[in-house]
Amino acid sequence: MTKTISKSPETTHSRVFTENDEIQLLKTLLKSPNNSSGLPDSNLTKTQIAKKVKRLKEKYHKFARSKSLIKTPHDGKIYEIGRKIWGRNAAKEKELHEKELHEKELHENHEVSEEERAIEIENVNLDDFPFLVNEMTTNFQRNDYFKEGLRRLGKEKLKGMNEKWMELKLEESELMVNKVQLYHEHLKLVVEGSKGSSSNE
Repeated sequence: MTKTISKSPETTHSRVFTENDEIQLLKTLLKSPNNSSGLPDSNLTKTQIAKKVKRLKEKYHKFARSKSLIKTPHDGKIYEIGRKIWGRNAAKEKELHEKELHEKELHENHEVSEEERAIEIENVNLDDFPFLVNEMTTNFQRNDYFKEGLRRLGKEKLKGMNEKWMELKLEESELMVNKVQLYHEHLKLVVEGSKGSSSNE
């Protein structure tokens, strides 16, 4: 009487990864760490994939600690691709990439649409910046095309520019007052000197 050995469902349905499957899995992870599509067998479960990735990662770290464990060309491929996924430089590149994405996202969020920009320019009232506008009007000989350029600078920029011209004008006024006072002082001395000269004759 011969015994028949029945295969368990687990054995029957177990999936054996070929060397080609392992390399394909690593390449997929290299392209997109969070993407499990494009793997060699669409019937694989997430659990099977996760376990295989874990084993490949452990194998890579063994190879990284001791290159002498790399015995076959297949081992060499696992090490080379694994280094790009889990190596030190890979971690730095990933961090740099994430930083670039974050900065790009911030930049995009702060970008102002053309329509919003046009409204912002239209809302700039140049009468709020008299010192700046007066100087620019003098320099551009009353040609109003410069006003569009001023509006495009925005209120904050114009405010700072106007304050600088205002400070300069105040300094000029103070200098003028000091000049007038000095002129009168010296004029008085000259007149007094002239009177003294006349009395001596």
